[in-house]
Amino acid sequence: MKNVRESNSFSRFKTRQKSRDNDQNSQILKLQSQQNVKKLSSKVQQGSFHLLPESNQRPKTKSMVQQVIQKPSKKVLNDTHNYVSSKYQAKKLIKQNSFVKNRSKKMHSVSYYHYDSIQNENDECFTHFNNMSNVSFKDYMDAEARANKMPSDKSQEIIEGKKLLSLGQTEEAQKLFEDILQVSNNPEARYLNGICYLSKSEFSEAIADLNLLIQQQPLYKRNAYILLAIAYKKSNCPNDALNTLTLAIKKFNKYFDAYIYRGKLLLKMKQYDRALKDFTSAVDIQPKKAIAYIGQADCYRYMNQPKQSVQACTQAIECEDSSFRQALIKRTLLYIDLKEYDLALLDIEAVLEEDHCDSEALYIKGFICTKRNQIQEAFLAYEQSIKHNNSKKAVSKSLYEIAKIKIEQRDFYEAFYQLSRADYLDVDEKILEKFKIFTDGVTFLMKRKFDEGVEALTTLINKHQVTDFLKPLIFQYRAYGYFCQSQYQKSLNDLNQLTSLEKPSIYNKLIVEGILAAVANQFEQSQGFFLKAQKLMPNKMEPYFYKATTLVKFYSYLIPKDDIEKKNKFLNDALKYMDMAVKINEQSNLLFYRGIVLFAQGRLDESLVDLDKAIEKSEDHVAKHFYVRGLIQACRNAFELAHNDLTIAINLDEKLVDVYLNRAKVFLSLGDRKTAYYDAQKYKECKQTDPQTDIIIGNLFFQIGAYEDAIQSYSNSISSEKSLQVLYYRAKTYILIKELNSSMLDLQKIVEQSNEIHAIVDLNILQQLKNTSTANSDQNLFQEALQCVNQILKKGAEGKIFKKSDILFYKGLFLFYLKQYENAQQALRESYKIKENQQRKELEMINDFDQYILDQLNQTQKKIECRSKPLEEFEFSDRTYNLFEYYFNRSAIHLLLGQTDSAIDYLEQLYENIAQQEIQEHLSMFIQLLKDDQNPKSEINPELSKLTEFIIFPQHNRLCSIYPMVKLPLKKYKQSLLLRLSFCLPTIEIPEMNIKFDDKLLETISPTVVENKPEAPWIKRTAEGVIFTDNVQIVEDLDLQSTTRPSKKQTEIEDPEFQQFEEQLNNAIEKYDYSEIDQQDEIVEQQTQAIDLQQLKQNLMLDSKIADKLNSILQKKAQN
Repeated sequence: MKNVRESNSFSRFKTRQKSRDNDQNSQILKLQSQQNVKKLSSKVQQGSFHLLPESNQRPKTKSMVQQVIQKPSKKVLNDTHNYVSSKYQAKKLIKQNSFVKNRSKKMHSVSYYHYDSIQNENDECFTHFNNMSNVSFKDYMDAEARANKMPSDKSQEIIEGKKLLSLGQTEEAQKLFEDILQVSNNPEARYLNGICYLSKSEFSEAIADLNLLIQQQPLYKRNAYILLAIAYKKSNCPNDALNTLTLAIKKFNKYFDAYIYRGKLLLKMKQYDRALKDFTSAVDIQPKKAIAYIGQADCYRYMNQPKQSVQACTQAIECEDSSFRQALIKRTLLYIDLKEYDLALLDIEAVLEEDHCDSEALYIKGFICTKRNQIQEAFLAYEQSIKHNNSKKAVSKSLYEIAKIKIEQRDFYEAFYQLSRADYLDVDEKILEKFKIFTDGVTFLMKRKFDEGVEALTTLINKHQVTDFLKPLIFQYRAYGYFCQSQYQKSLNDLNQLTSLEKPSIYNKLIVEGILAAVANQFEQSQGFFLKAQKLMPNKMEPYFYKATTLVKFYSYLIPKDDIEKKNKFLNDALKYMDMAVKINEQSNLLFYRGIVLFAQGRLDESLVDLDKAIEKSEDHVAKHFYVRGLIQACRNAFELAHNDLTIAINLDEKLVDVYLNRAKVFLSLGDRKTAYYDAQKYKECKQTDPQTDIIIGNLFFQIGAYEDAIQSYSNSISSEKSLQVLYYRAKTYILIKELNSSMLDLQKIVEQSNEIHAIVDLNILQQLKNTSTANSDQNLFQEALQCVNQILKKGAEGKIFKKSDILFYKGLFLFYLKQYENAQQALRESYKIKENQQRKELEMINDFDQYILDQLNQTQKKIECRSKPLEEFEFSDRTYNLFEYYFNRSAIHLLLGQTDSAIDYLEQLYENIAQQEIQEHLSMFIQLLKDDQNPKSEINPELSKLTEFIIFPQHNRLCSIYPMVKLPLKKYKQSLLLRLSFCLPTIEIPEMNIKFDDKLLETISPTVVENKPEAPWIKRTAEGVIFTDNVQIVEDLDLQSTTRPSKKQTEIEDPEFQQFEEQLNNAIEKYDYSEIDQQDEIVEQQTQAIDLQQLKQNLMLDSKIADKLNSILQKKAQN
């Protein structure tokens, strides 16, 4: 194989070029000397073809036809006609031909053997038709003579039509040609009319004219066959195009151009053997024409015979004609496909020696360097291609490759910057579009703008065909974004799209699978996933945190609330994992949830420490943090601090409605019922209505003392869900406001629905109290009531409203009115004894500090309640009786029994213990009266004789006020002195509204509460810190099929097929189109390398926060 890159080869090539230029100039001069030959423009003399501005390029065939008309000499057509033809066809046909439309275009390729289409190769047919055989001058003169046989007026009309075509007025020109054809069958008019139709893409009309021309005058112009074949091909009739070219070959035996064009068409139709025969025939006709060898090379390439293809390219190179550069680049690409990168580099360097500013050649050089893993050299070549900027596609692809290198290195900020250069470069945005969307998405993710990042990557997947290079990156990075958005199933779906994952994505997948398993209550599986993730990355705290939250969720979901042993076991295990996580990273969210678990175990001081740290370490104030700390403070009886924290929580998040409920409880503890009522109303307004919420609101109003509001809330709950408990709550509330009938109705409903013994007792006692309160002296009603309570006591039953001590007291009441005073006295003593024993037990519980944790809310509340018992003895409302009433009632029965001394003893004890002055005065007068009445020697005191009632305690709105009064038997004082026992309805137990641990806090703990911190796929952790990974497989195509801008020795091309026609007409210099590089890239693996801190910062373009964190990590490592 000859090496054409030797200096003597280039000398011969340059000499040949110069000789050809001289021959061309001499031919132009010869034509200019003839008559009727217009003077050629300077640009034609220079062997170049003037392209119209882009704004005027829409009908490209117009410019082509103009130049057809401007060159009446066929010798001129020999050079310039070909260029115009191919220039026109190249752009138009690539848009119209169904072969082109239906083929899958690829941006990068280096393999020749797996093309789905051969469109790019056939396009060269129209690019290089300056190599076709020339029409001789004699033929031209013969044609002129035939044309001169027409009438002079018709010749003048044809000349006028040509002028119009040259001015781009195709419609006007065609009208003239059609007028001629209406009166005569002028072949030139029909030929030009066919060209007009082609220029307007009216291919069926062009076929009609050209076909008629060939039928009538088959030897008129052999180029008409080529034009007709083009029209057939554009009409998606390739077989007709083949038949036309075959006919041309029959008519013109050694028609080189027809063989070339038919070979290209067969190549496109994948009939490689037939195409090879045509190219071989072309070689036989003109063995010095490189284009025929190039056609052979293409055939061998598709026939998977690369060595023969290389040999054919070498033969083309040896021809040293205008296809020299094309053949050299084809061989370069063949060497790339054969992985002979050194030979490929030598060939492309030879091209660059001809023109070192050739952007396309520089791009290919960069691609070769990339394959040789010479990244710096590749980068330099791409940059030079961009710098010289004489090929739009090459510049676009160079920028693409630079961005790709940066993406492979995970240097996304630099890739983003490189792609932004497209804003001030004339590049093909479609080539860079995918990379731009991808880098936008990744940079959004790196800036923690997850919604924008996921949206960009989703757009890339849904609206673009993703290449093998980008596909794994896109799915990994979008999976990361979904993870950060808590869309775990979508994240897993993306990761499952990939057959192999890098370590960060493997870790993320394990975590996601663990979370989903936990959400599905598959606790053992979730623990297994988290354990694997922990082993994969032992220095991350999240796996421990996830394991802890899974255990808490398992406890909340499966373990009964009353199973204290299992509860403590699971919570202790969860705390162990949390402790391990805290050792790795004292993160705010982790401390917060550990504080909640400690709170659930009653370890208030420890939980308070964690909450303090969580609030301190949190970047923002979080309402839940202050809410939980407020609850802890309330449980520690620090109500002022609790009020402060709960108020902060409300200010941070008004939607956290549970804060209003608990702050209302705090206000109650502080004695501020008014503000507590306001918070209760706010809680009612904000909380979504449901039966359970109505009960809570009702209990809160009950505790505040807003009984009407409580009844309303209980009624709302009852209307939506029939609940015996709520009915009991409402019955109790009715008793408090003395609506006994309403209370009895609720109790009756309870009895009817459940036959509950407590409700039966309460209903019967309440019924007997109602009956006896209106009995006056009806002894039968009192007797019935006595029998009822005796039956209840005999069964040992009691109600939820009326306890045993209350029932015994009311038994004594009934006995009192039945005048069974001794039995009544006994019943009162038994009732008081029960109350006394109960109070003593509660006091003992308070004193036994070592056995009870008084810091816990429930015990603390008991302490408060028990310590308040002695004070409550001064209260007379909402209780059956108090201590003072007990003394008074006992003394009254003693008086009726005639035991005045005993009665005076009770009254004197009462006098000594009671603090109210008014009551003391009444007692003093009554005691004096009893003593005087017992002393026959004393005189009657006028003041004492005026006493008619002995009532010293409140009677208003109390049950005792509706019972009849009893006359006391006096000896000395004869007035009617009346009294009654002092009592009321029992104490109604307030529904429990203590501030305590909120079980909902534990129920909300699950792996989903862990702050999403997946491992970022763009970084790699090592012992030295964080580095980029650039061990990425490259699978991408190489493609330069596009228009180019003129370099020093090149002219930009547009449409391959019509460009062929323009080249035939104008003898322009052909331009190679890089369509033959396939998309099967070789996989290149680059070694992972660590980047020093300074380089890392530059590559990452770190913001201040990330940089500070990185410095902190490195400082800690240095200290260790």
